[in-house]
Amino acid sequence: MSSDDDAPATDVLYIGRSDPYYDGVWSEMGSQGYTIAFARTQNLGLKMARALEPRIIIINSASSQFTGENLCRDLGRRLPNAQRLVILDRGKGENLACEHQLIRPFTARKFQQALLRLLEASASNVLQRGNLRLDLASRTVVSPKGLRHLTPKECHLLAGLMRRPNQVISRKDLMEQVWNTGYLGDTRTLDVHIRWLREKIEPDPKHPVLLVTKRGVGYLLRVPGEEDEFGDLSDEDA
Repeated sequence: MSSDDDAPATDVLYIGRSDPYYDGVWSEMGSQGYTIAFARTQNLGLKMARALEPRIIIINSASSQFTGENLCRDLGRRLPNAQRLVILDRGKGENLACEHQLIRPFTARKFQQALLRLLEASASNVLQRGNLRLDLASRTVVSPKGLRHLTPKECHLLAGLMRRPNQVISRKDLMEQVWNTGYLGDTRTLDVHIRWLREKIEPDPKHPVLLVTKRGVGYLLRVPGEEDEFGDLSDEDA
């Protein structure tokens, strides 16, 4: 695994020229455990957004020499789950394609409250089962192996299993949920994704204790401390 896999998830990415007016907001949010990243230019902001997959993206077009129109469009296409908040001067850019806008002037307190509301709302994208925590927006999972990034299909697959903990989900159901097909002539794609998930969440992927197999039926996410639906669970080669 690369060292990036162990980096903390990013809550907020700020794109634009730095503004001392917000320094107190960043300090207060940092003290509350939120992680903030900064990008001065649009190009750097887009690269960082793709790498960090933040929950909230702030685009300060008011203090910067760009409208943010192209950036909003690119971010919406590349990170559809991220919430975009654009800071604007009155009379400029109100028709930008973004989820939220703040029109200057506004107080630092109002700015912080808006961010906290967005972060609270995005928390609904988080699934917690036992010692697994999956963030659907950033596609990151925290497990006994630490924080790992997931592909879209891995995230979709793990979310389906986490929503039905300790229940065996058939291969057919998983294929329909994740790949929109009930065809079972070749389930190697499913098996490979299960193997990839095990490598990211299992202490010992060769002897899984979280993501286990019911032979001939499907897969189950075992939540420690709760009863399993089936007692006869064993791994099979995938």
